[in-house]
Amino acid sequence: MRVPYGPYSEYFKYSLFLVFCNRLTTSAVSAYSLVASKKVLDPVAPVYKYFLESVTNILTTTSQYEALKYVSFPVQTLAKCVKMIPVMVWGTFIMQKKYKGLDYLWAVLVTIGCSVFILYPVTVELL
Repeated sequence: MRVPYGPYSEYFKYSLFLVFCNRLTTSAVSAYSLVASKKVLDPVAPVYKYFLESVTNILTTTSQYEALKYVSFPVQTLAKCVKMIPVMVWGTFIMQKKYKGLDYLWAVLVTIGCSVFILYPVTVELL
């Protein structure tokens, strides 16, 4: 979304179209899975109760794609690497999940590794 394409070097502008394609594909794969597994297709709750969740999901995904237009790829990658630590902390305090110290160590090491890899590019050619 940050790289121009085509003969006129245009940028992709239609994030909502990406969300539509994403949701359409997900719905098709989900429907196929349900039909193939022969599970009941009846919704658990009344259909109107899914409306608010659906709208907020579409709005947040569209906003996410719009925000990615202004963030560089290294920052996106670094944010995804750092995400493990807050998710683990959230799971520990809010959801009462138990993580071992080694799990936290791995999360910190992955974050440090991504940070070093992205923030300090190699300037000397290796032989």
